[in-house]
Amino acid sequence: MNVKIGGGLLLFGVLAGLLMHSTHFSAAAYTQAAADAPAPAPELRSLSKALSGEWSLNVKWEPDAATPNGLANAGEETWRAGPGGYTLVEEEHLRFPKEDAFLLGVVWWDQSTKAFHGMECQNLLPYTCDLKGALNDITMSWDGKQFVIDEIETSNTGKKSMWHEVWLDITPTSFTQTGEYGEPGAPRKRLFTIHATRVEKK
Repeated sequence: MNVKIGGGLLLFGVLAGLLMHSTHFSAAAYTQAAADAPAPAPELRSLSKALSGEWSLNVKWEPDAATPNGLANAGEETWRAGPGGYTLVEEEHLRFPKEDAFLLGVVWWDQSTKAFHGMECQNLLPYTCDLKGALNDITMSWDGKQFVIDEIETSNTGKKSMWHEVWLDITPTSFTQTGEYGEPGAPRKRLFTIHATRVEKK
């Protein structure tokens, strides 16, 4: 019995030593990788500075077959820098008569391609998060004045359309946000216009 206990304690000691060595190596490697990581890109820092904050939204939807008189509703939109400033996170809530819309957006800067990338998640999408769009269909740009998102969308029948969304007229207290769509190469049609006002912290 004593031999078994001693053997068990010896084995436990060996495993503990290996685990401690592995943990030390992983921590050291992680520390070195963190020290070598580049700082958040200035392009992303500039965009974060322009949009960060809590915003109150007044939304005007253009007339269509379902709403011939158009629609006006309200909502909230919050932008904040992610951990370390390497991402920009958007949370949006729009109120509709039948069902509210909840959206999460993540924007980041790809050092290898020198370009913005992003992904959208929302409750009105059957798959919630658009992984395919993030990988292949979305392009983003920021020139210091306008933030633009262009996306190629594909219907269930395989038909292509273009989505064009712009944040413009950005000031410390307000901005305008527009959404347009259309067939590739054809004129776009306005879907909505948002006027946002910063919510001051109390």
